[in-house]
Amino acid sequence: MKIKNKGLWITLFTAPCMLLFALVYAAPIVTVAYTSLCNYTTFSSPEFAGLKNFVTIFGDEGFLVSIKNTLLWVVLQSTFHVTLGLAMALVLRRKPKGWKIVRTAYMIPNIVPTAATGVMFTLLLNPSFGVVRPLWEKLGMDMGQVPNLFGNSRYAFWTVTLTWILYSGFNTIIFLAEMGAVDQEIYEAARVDGAKPWQVDRYITLPLMKNIFGTCVTLASVAMVSQFDIIYMTTKGGPGSSTLNLPIYLYKAATLENNYGKANAVGVVQIVIGISLVLLIQRLFMTKAGEEDGR
Repeated sequence: MKIKNKGLWITLFTAPCMLLFALVYAAPIVTVAYTSLCNYTTFSSPEFAGLKNFVTIFGDEGFLVSIKNTLLWVVLQSTFHVTLGLAMALVLRRKPKGWKIVRTAYMIPNIVPTAATGVMFTLLLNPSFGVVRPLWEKLGMDMGQVPNLFGNSRYAFWTVTLTWILYSGFNTIIFLAEMGAVDQEIYEAARVDGAKPWQVDRYITLPLMKNIFGTCVTLASVAMVSQFDIIYMTTKGGPGSSTLNLPIYLYKAATLENNYGKANAVGVVQIVIGISLVLLIQRLFMTKAGEEDGR
């Protein structure tokens, strides 16, 4: 049966989605972009001020530190975190003894709300009653110098990082799903040819994981650009600006300074960084795929 006016039907079916996108995403983004160019507080309506807010934030050392911390977390999350998820998937794919228990235990931290994780680690590493104090005592160290891992600028950044970077169960599940979709005849042929397990992973599994690896890197990078809960619950961006990132800086500008124009300027920078990272990662993995196709 030939469908008449196909273009009209496509328009009718896509119109609700486009309208929803416009209301939920496009309109807020346009509003944020406009108000980032305004003097805007709780007690005043937006008044156009040009690039004043952007000049202010880029002249603030705290903002520059927040960008540096955000990008460093992006790098750590998209490399170590995703690679750890891939390594766990390679191990679990072989279904060693107790693999179901390990898989379940490894996923548990990923289903705990991030705010709850932040509170848990704050209590766990408390210098007065957490695990740090008895460990410090067993090492025979001065009990008057028990380190406050979240409250000391020497340790805070890496302590906050350790609260989430080892929990890559979500990536592990994605990789396991992708590995399960690989034709088993490929593995059987490799085993018949005498390939060892590490050779199967090196020459078959890992090359087939490149596309999904790029997807996981994209998800991890975007998550770090918008990371807020754990940082706020553990350090609130401190001490000083040692764990300050863009979402925390934006939150402080909006709530503590009551400066929505400045906060929205930070939001625009955050959006630009997020989009740039997505495009960069896609281009990187597409380029690699293109090089392989040409060989």
